[in-house]
Amino acid sequence: MTHRGAMLVLSGFVTAVFVAGATMVAIYPSLERAARPGQRVAQPQAPAPLLDFLNIAADEPAVEQLTPIAQADSPAVRGEAIKTTDYTISGPHTHNNLTVFLIHGGETMKKTNVVTLQEAIEQNVAIVHETGMGQLFIDNRGNAPLFIQAGDIVKGGTQDRTLPYDMLVSANTTRNPVTALCVEQGRSFPRGNEVSTSFGSATEQLPNRKLKLAAAKRSQAEVWQQVQVFQNDLTRNVGAPVQANLSRTSLQLTLENPLLHQQVHQSLAKLAAVVEGQADVIGFAVAINGKVHSADVYGSNALFVKLWPKLIRASAVEAVAERQPGAVAVTLDADSVMTFLAAAEQGQAMRAGANGTTVIRHDTANHLLLETCNPGDRNVVLHRSFLAK
Repeated sequence: MTHRGAMLVLSGFVTAVFVAGATMVAIYPSLERAARPGQRVAQPQAPAPLLDFLNIAADEPAVEQLTPIAQADSPAVRGEAIKTTDYTISGPHTHNNLTVFLIHGGETMKKTNVVTLQEAIEQNVAIVHETGMGQLFIDNRGNAPLFIQAGDIVKGGTQDRTLPYDMLVSANTTRNPVTALCVEQGRSFPRGNEVSTSFGSATEQLPNRKLKLAAAKRSQAEVWQQVQVFQNDLTRNVGAPVQANLSRTSLQLTLENPLLHQQVHQSLAKLAAVVEGQADVIGFAVAINGKVHSADVYGSNALFVKLWPKLIRASAVEAVAERQPGAVAVTLDADSVMTFLAAAEQGQAMRAGANGTTVIRHDTANHLLLETCNPGDRNVVLHRSFLAK
């Protein structure tokens, strides 16, 4: 083949790849509209190189390497943590089908200052970058470690993203690679006036346990499916569509829906202030429709208080989606929460691969417990996340 012929063949192949990508993006909204509520849309499959180029993950999650932690090795991996048996539970505090319990206890990292992703972006000391091939990097230009909680949603780029596990980013570091999941199916280009190479905000959390469990599995297909199910549930209970015209698959834009805000505000007005004046509160548990769904416990009261507005909002959104008109209210007590927490601790401790951060995973048939350790502070446990399966 002549040099010119080879160049023509190569040019034709590249053009075909880009046309295929544009076609996938163009036809996706019509496929979505054709789906019935609650029914997953079948996605057109593209060759692997095109999937890589568009940063659209294949349906099957990557197999995660989980390393068992022997009892004798546990002290070297997992530092100090407040024992569950030393927690004190107060509550319940209830509004409609949402109940929260406060978890009181000691602090393992009282003197350690950790900055949250939301405040670091707002202070312009953290920047989440996206390369042309969809890879994410984060800069922490501040003088304190940056804590990114699993389920934090970053808005913008070529797709809104979330993290499957917590991540700690050391102070004064740049281009720290981030493994993330997409929470906006089908987009691979700038949205509106947003910048495609970075993310402008991190004001929202994954708003229910099913989404968090899907993310913890690192299953992109299941995350997309759960976003659609969640949007359908909200549409039913809000009484109007919650998908944004700018991007109907965007979870972030759904969470910004004005009608949803109105309903969530009622719960926040009743529950947001329950932590005020309580310096020993280090976490909370959430029950919806009379069942404990999750709990989060932190290494300090200061870190919990920073995160509380985002956490209670996500819980209130979950309660709207899970609302069952006419259902009889079920009353829970503190013992129910303690039973839930204790049961989650029974799983075999496994070390997970988590963006360079030490995360210990405990799985049982009915629970998932994730513990994030701070290597910069004696591996003390910074965050414990309990989820009902």
